[in-house]
Amino acid sequence: MLNNIFASDELPNFKIYEVAHKVVSDYMEKRRCKIDLVASELETTTGVLYRQLNPKDTQMPLSIDRIIAITKLTNDKRIIEEINKEFDLVSVPIVKENSTISNINILVDIANIENNDVFKIIKKVLEDDKITIAEKEEVLKEIYEAEKANAMLKDSVFHTITKDS
Repeated sequence: MLNNIFASDELPNFKIYEVAHKVVSDYMEKRRCKIDLVASELETTTGVLYRQLNPKDTQMPLSIDRIIAITKLTNDKRIIEEINKEFDLVSVPIVKENSTISNINILVDIANIENNDVFKIIKKVLEDDKITIAEKEEVLKEIYEAEKANAMLKDSVFHTITKDS
């Protein structure tokens, strides 16, 4: 069990639990329902769901199966994105249809904005010749957003119908 892996003052990746809480909370707010309905839709009990969403309950941790079930139910991929951040990965949805020139044009603009955000934040952070923990997290967040935008652009270009002239 997890209690054999972590020291008493450590918790499993707390950010993943925070995001899972937010996803479930946003879903409940959107549907105007209570946790018991969410638990029912996930084919579990309210008590089990509460325990799985509690990072301190190492006897019943949030499992990948529960993460997948929550993601499918809510159609909210923020938990998966947070896991990706933990492993320094970027997910890009599979394009199911060919991209158009207008889609690529929009994605170029988005990628440009995100990349400029990275440059701006790094220049701002470097003004005092030091980087705090909060600044580091802010820079990494902007880099992640830029990587995601660039990956979406790459995927869209890859799925564009090309013509030989």
